[in-house]
Amino acid sequence: MPIDTPRFDAEGTSIRAVIPTPRGGYLAMTGFPGLLTEVDGTPYLDPQEMTETLEGLRNVGARQLLVLTEEAELPEGAFPLIKVISQRVGLDVYFSEIIDFHVPGDAFLSEWPAHRTRFERALDAGETVALSCQYGAGRSGLVAAWLLMGAGLPAAKAIALVRNHFSEAIENQLQEDWLLEREKG
Repeated sequence: MPIDTPRFDAEGTSIRAVIPTPRGGYLAMTGFPGLLTEVDGTPYLDPQEMTETLEGLRNVGARQLLVLTEEAELPEGAFPLIKVISQRVGLDVYFSEIIDFHVPGDAFLSEWPAHRTRFERALDAGETVALSCQYGAGRSGLVAAWLLMGAGLPAAKAIALVRNHFSEAIENQLQEDWLLEREKG
């Protein structure tokens, strides 16, 4: 496992954790870059904060970002904006949705083998793979733990490692049970 975890700005970005993997690379969990909330609870996008978060991901070695949110749960224009800014900062961005507070559905699972292969290659090369959901805890944590399991960690250890780096990760029993079931085959 890598010894020195890359440092990141938790205050100026929505990056929640950078987790070392047994493969040699890192997993970065982040809330949707640039997603902020007005005082009245209305969500909006801040392009400057999005840029800072995406640059922060690049600074910790990420070249790929998997967005797990559904487009409809974000302010209008979120996906086109993140595509433009990601390209500008040198991140390849992919979209594969999981419903908030849920586990991967059939569409995600059909897309997963291609993502997994690409991410495992990146981790083997010592790169960081970035995962984003709305807040950066539930879906991002679930996929981070799943990738750690693919790198050889038992489910309980993968869950513990992710939570050790961000205690709010893997938000509910449904997500935790799903990971434990994956271990059983």
